[in-house]
Amino acid sequence: RLGVVGSLMMVMMLLYSVRKRFKALRRLGALSRWLDVHIYLGVVGPLLVVLHSSFKVQGLVALSFWSMIAVALSGVLGRYLYLQIPRTRAGDELTLGDLEKLDRTLSQRLRTDFRLDETLLRRLEEVAAPPTGRRGLLAGLVGMVAGDLRQRRRLQVFARECRTVPIAVFRQFELVVREKAQTHRRIMLWNRLHELFHYWHVIHKPFAVIMYLFLVVHVVVALMTGYGWVGFS
Repeated sequence: RLGVVGSLMMVMMLLYSVRKRFKALRRLGALSRWLDVHIYLGVVGPLLVVLHSSFKVQGLVALSFWSMIAVALSGVLGRYLYLQIPRTRAGDELTLGDLEKLDRTLSQRLRTDFRLDETLLRRLEEVAAPPTGRRGLLAGLVGMVAGDLRQRRRLQVFARECRTVPIAVFRQFELVVREKAQTHRRIMLWNRLHELFHYWHVIHKPFAVIMYLFLVVHVVVALMTGYGWVGFS
């Protein structure tokens, strides 16, 4: 039962790819919601398959098993990279021009609504800026994650130092500062983010193909040898 349910959940993961490729399916919900379901199935499905295997994996099935583990783990990384690339509510990726326009709009809002001067705006952009210099893909990814973890604290410190902002609107000010910093950071990381996302696909897809291929082989062999429906009769 665990193997059948886990396998069905992993097959259902493919619906996300169908939703992403066919624009006619946009009415069926936001792509981000489909991605959440895709990730849930990609975690719970493999977990059930692991329990189904009783942690005993040998032969050709081992290729499918470890490919499944690689797909599940790389999916966590893919989710992080996906969130770093700004998109519309429908799931379409914003252009660099759209992102730069949003950045200018947020800067103007900080000037007019919260009275930030150019010095503070430049400092905010320095806080949000990623480290300079060319790094390898792995080092760049680690630096990106570490920078995201540090940035929240640095933005809180920056917001507290803006003493001209009234207490009544301070919470709203913090939200705009965070969005401005995030937008500016994504502009500066535009090329690197797309490069990382490209290489993530190069790694993720082959493991997925191997996983599904040997899943089919495993199920066919189990059915042919009479073990496939044990527990269902």
